Amino acid sequence: MSETLFEKVWYLDKPNEWGDMKLKAFRDIGRLVLSDGYIDFIGRKEGIRITNIQNVSYGKQGRDFINNWIKVEYDGGRMAYFADGSMFGWGGILGGTLKMFNAVRQFVPHSHQ
Repeated sequence: MSETLFEKVWYLDKPNEWGDMKLKAFRDIGRLVLSDGYIDFIGRKEGIRITNIQNVSYGKQGRDFINNWIKVEYDGGRMAYFADGSMFGWGGILGGTLKMFNAVRQFVPHSHQ
């Protein structure tokens, strides 16, 4: 598999809940790099490398009832959430997050929507 890059990706390490008192739907914004054997998120605040992916799913999360998110379960119970943040979030609503999901789920044989 060749490297795939997505720009302006929203990232969360856990779903936003109503009591969190955060205005933004995301924790960080950055690039998502898909490569053989791992996924890298390179954000403005932090970076993570995701390996040993167990499951990938697509849908709503937490208090965000507008955007769909990609939920990646990895390393024995850790979670990462991603959405297309381009066009001030409209990129995800217009299909960008689904396009990312279809690319990411190739890393897991039994992922689901």
